[in-house]
Amino acid sequence: MAKDVRWTSSETEQKQRNYKIADMELLSIPKKPLYHYTSRDVFWKIMDGESMLARHIMFSNDYHENEIGKNKIADAMQKVANLSLTETNALPFMICFCEDGDLLSQWRGYANEGIALEFDFTKGLYGSGDSFTTDYCYTVTNKEPEGGYLSKLKDGKTEIFMGAVISPYAVVYTDKDESSDESVVSMIDTIKKGSLDSIQQTAISMIPYIKNNKFSEEAEYRLIFDMNQLAAGEYQRLLSEKYVYLDVAGVRKPNIRVKFGNQYKAQYEENITVYYVDDEFDDAIKNLKKRCKAEKIKIELIKKKRKFKLNSKEILISEGKNQERVSIFLHQMLSDKNVKIWCDGHLPIRRIIVGPSKDAELMKKSIEEYIKTKYWARDIEVDISGIPLRT
Repeated sequence: MAKDVRWTSSETEQKQRNYKIADMELLSIPKKPLYHYTSRDVFWKIMDGESMLARHIMFSNDYHENEIGKNKIADAMQKVANLSLTETNALPFMICFCEDGDLLSQWRGYANEGIALEFDFTKGLYGSGDSFTTDYCYTVTNKEPEGGYLSKLKDGKTEIFMGAVISPYAVVYTDKDESSDESVVSMIDTIKKGSLDSIQQTAISMIPYIKNNKFSEEAEYRLIFDMNQLAAGEYQRLLSEKYVYLDVAGVRKPNIRVKFGNQYKAQYEENITVYYVDDEFDDAIKNLKKRCKAEKIKIELIKKKRKFKLNSKEILISEGKNQERVSIFLHQMLSDKNVKIWCDGHLPIRRIIVGPSKDAELMKKSIEEYIKTKYWARDIEVDISGIPLRT
């Protein structure tokens, strides 16, 4: 591991923050694929850079929702615990997903003749013990992909990364009015026995997940990145340098660039772990071990039961500097087995859906050729929306 590159907060600290919500089951985690709708132009940028832009919640399409969230949480705090919600300096940035991969309102609102990306957040490797989790690792950076991620700053100091280990959570839909909401009251009731500081922190962290029920058709989930938490209040200059401003109709909207995976682990981690479940792959996996030993690649093989969310035709490779070589070896050894090989630390995309458009077939072929050039993406399925194009 590179000694001159570090995160502002450790992975352990990030997981502990996230599990406050997860352990109390305050919000729902995804149990099936989620979908992110986007334009074609942004789609190619996502794939090329293996990164996405997360927008500040104050600049979302419904810019009132942050105030709605604050009001609902404040009312519930007063009603349940007789507490006032403290002022917050949270800087929440979000990436949004929904449960339906072919929803007409989503095509119209976010991806006219665009793309829907299917994400599988059920096989993260940042859980405790022997199980998978919905927690994934992310690196926040302001650099474009071709600029490199382990570079020196202008003053000669080494880049300090902002990292997050988090899960998407389902939003809570509520009326716009300021009166108490039973679902929000129930959440506050769950946390009211904690310390005062813990109650306030957890309550504030739930604000970005509250949304106007006029949008309930979307069944939305959100990945939330709080920049003040990530920077831990110590690196304000670096924090501000991470912002990416996009001009939208004259309004400069702040975003952060989120790179999937732990970037220094991807470049420096020596050990690779391969997860699989099917007996059919035993011989190939043994041959893989021999090949890796000959190539001096450190590898661990873990055979899991199906209850751990890998199906019989899936193999998962942990991130590390030899991940690409191991992936290539496996594709060569299992070329006739119709197996899908996924690589942790990359976008967990499992399907790409081309939206209703006159050239949908051509776009599909273009994507199919493109993903052949990305070792981590070559097993992604490419489909076309089932919604007819209105002409």
